[in-house]
Amino acid sequence: MTGIYTRLPQTFGRVSRVGPCAFAGRPKPWQLHSRLVHLRRLVVASSAFSSRTQSASQSFSTSPFPGSSESSSSGDKFAGVIFSADQPPELPQRLSQLIEWTLLPPGKGISRQFTFPGFASAWQFMSIVAEECKAKKHHPSWHNLYNKVTVEWTTHKPEGLSMKDVEMAEFCDRTAGEIGLKKIRASGTAT
Repeated sequence: MTGIYTRLPQTFGRVSRVGPCAFAGRPKPWQLHSRLVHLRRLVVASSAFSSRTQSASQSFSTSPFPGSSESSSSGDKFAGVIFSADQPPELPQRLSQLIEWTLLPPGKGISRQFTFPGFASAWQFMSIVAEECKAKKHHPSWHNLYNKVTVEWTTHKPEGLSMKDVEMAEFCDRTAGEIGLKKIRASGTAT
């Protein structure tokens, strides 16, 4: 071998692994300095991010409706929900009617798993919902495994639960009812 490939081992020596950065042999002072500068930037950026997220989360209301003091009629099920800014006053009442839906852990979205008789029904459901999503310009995070479809609705800008999320959850319920869900026995197992 000639050229650069024969000189590489002599030039770089033994490669040691230090963190996510590889140094050749013993690290040079400038390499250590650049690594420290990089780590400082990461620490500053992460602390700035955490302070931004803390201040942003403090600006959200955990009351049933921002600016209102009324209590949630949905009981503890949707306690701690965080609504998007500028939502209509009927949002908490409509949210409370979504019996099968659950609040996602940060309180900014809702989720439900639909179980259909087979894959074709699950696919049909997803196709119909996808068309409505396209029309409404609001898309879910969802997962399909054979006859099960898990749907999550949340709004990213402004962050929180919005009327669009509730309307699309209601649409999902109606569509699943029309297609037909798998029957559940009294014991809780599907037939």
